[in-house]
Amino acid sequence: MASTGPRSEVFTTVLVNEHGEVADWPAHRQRLSMHAQRLRLTLPDEDPEIDPPSTAALGLARIGFSGEAWHVTIRHLGVRNEDIDAISFPAPRWNDRTNGTKHGDWGAYTSAKQAAEDAGCDAALLVHDYAIVDGDRATPLVLDEDGTVWMAPGEAGGVDGVVAKQLEQWLPNLGLPVVRGNLNERTVARCAELVLVGTGMGVCHISSLDGVQLGNARALSTACHTLLSQHFTDEGTWSTVGPHHVATRDGHR
Repeated sequence: MASTGPRSEVFTTVLVNEHGEVADWPAHRQRLSMHAQRLRLTLPDEDPEIDPPSTAALGLARIGFSGEAWHVTIRHLGVRNEDIDAISFPAPRWNDRTNGTKHGDWGAYTSAKQAAEDAGCDAALLVHDYAIVDGDRATPLVLDEDGTVWMAPGEAGGVDGVVAKQLEQWLPNLGLPVVRGNLNERTVARCAELVLVGTGMGVCHISSLDGVQLGNARALSTACHTLLSQHFTDEGTWSTVGPHHVATRDGHR
């Protein structure tokens, strides 16, 4: 029987356009390589073959490697660039080496997303030790009253989101400094704005958490939308990916 534990697979989810080109593939490939090392998996040098979405301009491709072969699944975008409602949900935990990787035992994240939908909401924010450490499929960013953007520290165990790491670098250029720190109840309760950012969700403003209305400022989500809109219109963002494109050792092309 095939293993379904964390070390059974490493994966990433990428944005694919109508030409079958992938956004930010070098960053995704590098993260795949880093997570594979932590999971004791060895990625092949050749990239997987990615097909364009069948019926839409943009789609999502889930790219997984099981230790023997690449597995690619194309799906349509869901909730993206919208105002949403969220719930809190216990963060899944494994061990320090496994926490934060995109691995084969992903059912807990799927359960968190389902719990949000069962509550009539759109996303789950994952909580550990009374602080938000991640989202079920995107990264939380908190805009404080003083204009500072907060992200959970890496050691909290959340996934190092590709989109979040880009915004962490770019937001200070728009006057929004980014710091890493615990997203505890007090920080979230007094926030000016709470957003989720990710490959699939884009930028989603969170209107309420567990039925409690949150700060309704728009400075953070507006800035994120501006930065990502510019990024995705840049031809250099998009790459043709396939087995004839061989990755270098560090995952970049």
